Amino acid sequence: MPVYSIRGINVDFPFEAYPSQITYMDRVIESLQNKCHALLESPTGTGKTLCLLCATLAWRKSLGSFSTRKDRSNGDFPLTDSDSQMSQSGGGFPTIVYASRTHSQLRQVIKELKRCSYRPKMLVLGSREQLCVNEEVNSLRGKALSNACQYLCKKRGKLQCNHFNRVPEYLKHNSHIGDEPVDIEDLVNIGKGSGPCPYYITREVHKDVDILFTPYNYLISNAYRKHLKVDWNNSVLIFDEAHNLEGLCADSASFDLPSFHLSACITEAQECVKLASARRGSLNDGSTNPENFAILKGLILKLQELISKVPIPKRDEGFTKPGPYIYEMLKSLNITHETAPNLIGILEEATVLLDEEKLRTGTNAGCKLELIVDMLKLIFRENGSSHADVYRVHVQEHEQNSSDMIKGKVSRTLSWWCFNPGITMQDIAKKGVGTIILTSGTLSPMDSLAQELKLDFPIRLENPHVISSNQLWAGVVSTGPSGCVLNSSYRNRDVPEYKQELGNAIVNFSRVVPDGLLVFFPSYYLMDRCIAFWKEGGQRNSMTIWERISKLKKPVIEPKDSSLFPAAMLDFSKKLQDRSISGAVFFAVCRGKVSEGLDFADGAGRAVVITGLPYARVTDPKIKLKREFLDEQSQVSDVKLPRSTILSGSMWYSQEAARAVNQAIGRVIRHRHDYGAIIFCDDRFEQPSQQSKISLWIRPYVKCYPRYGEVISDLARFFRTERSIVPASLVTKQEDDIVSSLLPKVSTKDAPTPTSGNSNVKDAGVARNELSRLEALPAANRASPSECGGSSIKWKGLTILQRKGKMPRIVKGEGMQACSSGKTKLVEISDEETPVKTCEVVDLECDKQTCCETETFAPSSNCFNTIGLVKKRKVPESQGSGSSSVLKEKGSGSGDKKEASASAFLSQVKEKLNAEEYSKFIGCMQALKNKEQNLATVMQSIAQLFCGKERDHLLMGFKGFVPAKFRPAYEQCIKTTKRDAL
Repeated sequence: MPVYSIRGINVDFPFEAYPSQITYMDRVIESLQNKCHALLESPTGTGKTLCLLCATLAWRKSLGSFSTRKDRSNGDFPLTDSDSQMSQSGGGFPTIVYASRTHSQLRQVIKELKRCSYRPKMLVLGSREQLCVNEEVNSLRGKALSNACQYLCKKRGKLQCNHFNRVPEYLKHNSHIGDEPVDIEDLVNIGKGSGPCPYYITREVHKDVDILFTPYNYLISNAYRKHLKVDWNNSVLIFDEAHNLEGLCADSASFDLPSFHLSACITEAQECVKLASARRGSLNDGSTNPENFAILKGLILKLQELISKVPIPKRDEGFTKPGPYIYEMLKSLNITHETAPNLIGILEEATVLLDEEKLRTGTNAGCKLELIVDMLKLIFRENGSSHADVYRVHVQEHEQNSSDMIKGKVSRTLSWWCFNPGITMQDIAKKGVGTIILTSGTLSPMDSLAQELKLDFPIRLENPHVISSNQLWAGVVSTGPSGCVLNSSYRNRDVPEYKQELGNAIVNFSRVVPDGLLVFFPSYYLMDRCIAFWKEGGQRNSMTIWERISKLKKPVIEPKDSSLFPAAMLDFSKKLQDRSISGAVFFAVCRGKVSEGLDFADGAGRAVVITGLPYARVTDPKIKLKREFLDEQSQVSDVKLPRSTILSGSMWYSQEAARAVNQAIGRVIRHRHDYGAIIFCDDRFEQPSQQSKISLWIRPYVKCYPRYGEVISDLARFFRTERSIVPASLVTKQEDDIVSSLLPKVSTKDAPTPTSGNSNVKDAGVARNELSRLEALPAANRASPSECGGSSIKWKGLTILQRKGKMPRIVKGEGMQACSSGKTKLVEISDEETPVKTCEVVDLECDKQTCCETETFAPSSNCFNTIGLVKKRKVPESQGSGSSSVLKEKGSGSGDKKEASASAFLSQVKEKLNAEEYSKFIGCMQALKNKEQNLATVMQSIAQLFCGKERDHLLMGFKGFVPAKFRPAYEQCIKTTKRDAL
């Protein structure tokens, strides 16, 4: 495993690192050593997560041993009792908290941890919904499950939770839990059957870990954060996939209380009155006072009435007041900082009472009174009311439903919106956190993000991608096939000509782009309107645009209902696999689920079409108030930045749209060997101000096309070139034959020299330079036509015989007249530059009977040397006066052995590969023989084809057929492919 010394820290990395990966790890270590915050952007497919883990854990290990018993016992001193105690208490070293948005993303992070050499004490946190194994209650959700769990844990006898009771004994005998990486599924498996409770295992073990994995809400929610038993002093907080962190922080600090939820709360309060009265009467249980719940019901009724009487002059604008106004509203109900704690206690008592009743009756409905609890805790925070200045009170009136109209009620929502997401991050920073690292594939523009979060981020990075320039096509398409301007702005989006032109453009893209095509719209509204137009539009006796798209690619539409999304993804996957059509097209929306974190690697997403800029609805009250708030802040800002860089409302509005675009186009390139196209179908992307907001690694590739025809021709050429990397099968009926092929030999002075020094510290430069030099070699069929003479072409000791109506044959030897097909032989050509004594014919057509006339030529010093696995027939020594004799090849026994070796290898290949993969393998070999691909491209394709634990022997076996001078490059291909496959 390579070891990289970065800022004095030795970092074990599973693979040879790219320069961009070393740069990324350098920034991580710099922020950790200096105890400062960092914004790190690195595109998807650059190994960001692995770099982050390796660099952070290497820095942590440099401070002292991990808390695992194994790690401490492998240190310089034997493990003592005091060491064991220190291991259990964390040893006083900084705790690393790694947060991502979802558990599925954390699952991928833990997979990366398993690939590292580092083994810190670790744990992943989950909610009861993920970890509860008690079949009596794990069907419940939210607070209902929490309350039921707590109720069973307090009980004794038949109702008690046996899983909870087994936790202490399990931990006593399994203190090693977390020494090896474990995921949510591993923890659940521990508790299944009659095992201990996984949830309470995590509650205990997380106190003493080196690295803790958790969803975002455990950090950004004050209620969740208080339950974490983490030593925050000098701790390290990592937020992965942090491109929308500021939005999540603001949402977690805000609330919306619609009138129908208030109605449900009133009903629940009345139910509590009945339950408490029943308990007092039948069970003589005085722990719950029905009068408290009656008072609670009265307060909620008054709050509902108060909201309904708020004057709203215009329904679209609603009623808005500064944040502190919320205290005035609640004071009229006698809810203040002094009375709020008592009211919160009554509400929590009510939720427990309702959940116990639901557990008894077996109902799973949630408790709406919890919303009032969360609202009051948010308003009456521990540190007073100073935070209210960054809030706005808003009451919005909605259209009445039939039930409200009958009852004469008004449907309204009371909102308290936070417009400064920095208050959450500042609360975290005040706990003494040493370093906060935010990382994602799309963080830019970074200035606005830093200002939003109200933290200083002195270390910033916008990393390039690890792909080469020929793997990405990016273009701005300003006009459609008919020359009509493509522009999805508010004024233009409903114009029929625009929708017609966009539809025709997508038809052509569907024809040119192979496999999966992703089309992103700015909004659901525009997507629905365009698709409806394409389905209805069309002339008599002609196909509609929708029918034309469907004929080329099967369509899938992203649903608004998130519960239907898994079915849509499954549908897209099935349609991609349908070989009767050229792929599938997914119509989706920026900021939707398709654009957020899903992996459309390789053929699943060969191109992304952006149909416009996804600006939020300017009349949306929340958007309007956010812009006004930022404009006010920018006027009184004391930020030490130039006035032009201070975040204003319009800047934020524009940058939010740019981030949504960057997130969507991030679906197209997912790993080192992926390739694809980004198509901007809106003329506004021609503006430098818009292009400057595109992710840094994409900007150099963006080209503006004035004419639509140029777009299609360039796009078609791009995909033709990229698809040729793995050509279609060129095999014939005799594909089982094994023969050698000839490749240009590079002179000794250009050959790479073996690396020297510590074998653990890999010199990636030599092999990479050799690979790039091979890629630069022209294909053999690009020889100058000036070398032609008559019916043949001479090139580097090779004669290409022209044959009318047939493919040419390549002849190499001293002299030959007539020849005929003979037994297949595999011939090994020496690396030494010795005259060739053998007459060989490489028959590109593999016909059984061919005759040709050749001329005698002297062997070139640039002889051919590489052994391949493509068809070649050995011309047998002719007998009789009518044929010229051919000198016998020296060491024919060696040739026979090589033939046997190749036959055995091919048998192994056929055994391990399926039919399609085997055809690709033969296709690569045939392309190499025909000089349609250079050696570097073929080695990359073979390395990808043979990648996998069960195929490692194929990778090593093929190495025997690669010339010695090119083996370092082949080894580099193997390492690169294995890294990217992980």
